[in-house]
Amino acid sequence: MKKRLLSLILLLCLLLSACSEAGTVPDEGSHTADPTSAEENAPVETDPPIDTADHVPEMTFDKEMHFLLPDVSWLTRDIITDEVKGERVNDAQNALKLEMESRFGTTLSQTFTGDIWSTAYITRLVKADDDSFDVCYSLDLYAPGYIIGDVVTPYTDVPYIDLSRVYWDQSILKCMTVNGTPYFAFGAYDLSYYDFTHSIVFNKDMIDAYGLENPYALVKNGAWNIDKFTAMAKVVISDLDGDGKMTRAADAWGFMSEPKQVLPCFWISAGEFSIAKDANDLPYLNITGNDRFFTIFDKVYAIMWDDGVWCCDQKNINHWPETAKMLSESRVLFIDEIFYRLNELRDVEVDFGIIPYPMFDDTQAEYYSRVEAGARIGMIPITNKHPEYAGALLEAMSSYGYNNLIPEYYEVALKRRTSRDSESSEMLDLIFETRRYDLGDTWWCNELRDGLFKSMFGDNNRNLASEMAKQEKIISKTLDKVVDKLSG
Repeated sequence: MKKRLLSLILLLCLLLSACSEAGTVPDEGSHTADPTSAEENAPVETDPPIDTADHVPEMTFDKEMHFLLPDVSWLTRDIITDEVKGERVNDAQNALKLEMESRFGTTLSQTFTGDIWSTAYITRLVKADDDSFDVCYSLDLYAPGYIIGDVVTPYTDVPYIDLSRVYWDQSILKCMTVNGTPYFAFGAYDLSYYDFTHSIVFNKDMIDAYGLENPYALVKNGAWNIDKFTAMAKVVISDLDGDGKMTRAADAWGFMSEPKQVLPCFWISAGEFSIAKDANDLPYLNITGNDRFFTIFDKVYAIMWDDGVWCCDQKNINHWPETAKMLSESRVLFIDEIFYRLNELRDVEVDFGIIPYPMFDDTQAEYYSRVEAGARIGMIPITNKHPEYAGALLEAMSSYGYNNLIPEYYEVALKRRTSRDSESSEMLDLIFETRRYDLGDTWWCNELRDGLFKSMFGDNNRNLASEMAKQEKIISKTLDKVVDKLSG
C-alpha cells in the first residue's frame, strides 16, 4: 500500500514538473477544466465570404451589343462611358465597358432616345420585329405597360441570369416581382436606382446654433422619429425680415422639399406601401381601409402645414438651386435630397450631415429609405434573337459593377467627397441597406403619387377618403390589368 502511495506521489510530481516547464501550472485547488476558458479559446465562427463573382462560362459573342436608353442625363448617370475623364465613377464605368468587350469579344454601344414618356418607343420596335437593341431601358413608371403588352422576357427565362446573387438588389427585387415572376431587376452595373434614393440633409451649423440634439446620435439610438423631426424643425422657423409673412426668399424654415416628394418619403419611411402585394404576390391598393396610412397622412399634413415646418412658398422656383441656396444661407434645417443631387451640395460652405428619414414612432423596428420613380429598368425584348448573350452580359456586368463600380460610386464619390464626416458615411450605409420601393410611387406613379398625392399636398387638400372614393375604381382597374394578365 505504501509503495502504491509513493508511486502515485512520484507520478503527481512528474506531472506538476511538466506543467511548470510548459508554464501552465494550474491554480491551487483547481481540479477540473474551466469550460468558459475553453469557449473563449475556441476558434470564432465567421460567415463564409460572399461569392460576388459571376458564374458565366467563357464565351465569345458573334455580334456587337447595343443598349437603348431613355435620355435622362439630368436625372442620373449613363450606364457605360466611352472615355476616361479623370473622374472616378466615369472612369469605372469606362473600365466596365472595356472589361466586358475584352471578356466577350464584342463591342458595347448605347443609343439614347428622347421618346421616354410612354411605352411607345420600345413597343414599336417589338411590333416591327426589330432586334437592333439587345437590352432596352425605360423609366420604371412604365413597367406595367410592358408586362401587359407582352414586350418583355421575364428575367427567369433569360439564360445565365441568377437573380439570387448579391449583385442583383435583393430588397427591391421582392417589391418588383408580380405573381412570383421577375420581369425587371436592378443590377449593380446601373447607378440609377442608387441615384434615386432619398435622404435628409441637415444643417449642422443650425443644429449647434439652436442647441438641438445631435441627429446622428438620435439615429444610432433608434430615437430618430417624426416627433423629433418636428420638434427640431419648429425651433428654427423664423420671420427673419420681420414683414409678418413667411417667404422662401427671406425667412428660415424647418424643411425644404418638392411638394410631390413629401408624402411618399414619409409614408415609406414609416413602413407603409400605397400599393402592397397579397399572399400570391399580386399588387393591390393599400390605402382605403388602412387606418395606419390615414394616420401617417394626417400627421404629415399637420406637421408641414399646421406647424409651418415645410416651406410652402415654392411656386415657380427652380427647386434644387434654391434649396442649396437656402441651406448655404442657414435658412433651412432639413432638406430632402436624392443621392444624385448630393453632388450639387459639394460647394455649399455651410457644414451639413446626411441621415435617413425618421421612423414614424417608437414601435417601428427599423428605418426605411425610399427609392422613387425615375430609375431605369432594363428589359430583354421578346424580339431578341440572342437572349443568351444579353443574359451573360447583364450577369457579368452586375458582378463587375458590384465589385468595382459601386465601391467607386459609394466609397469615393459619396462617402469621401459629398459627406463631410465619418458619421455621415455610417448613415449612408444604413440608408442603402434599408431601401424600399413602393409600386404606387414607381410603377403606378402616374396614377398615385403624381396623379393624386402631388396636387393634394400642394393644395393642402386633406380629404383623402373623398379623393380615394373618386379615384379608387380607376386605379384598381389599372392594377387589375396586370393581375389579370399574370394570374390567368
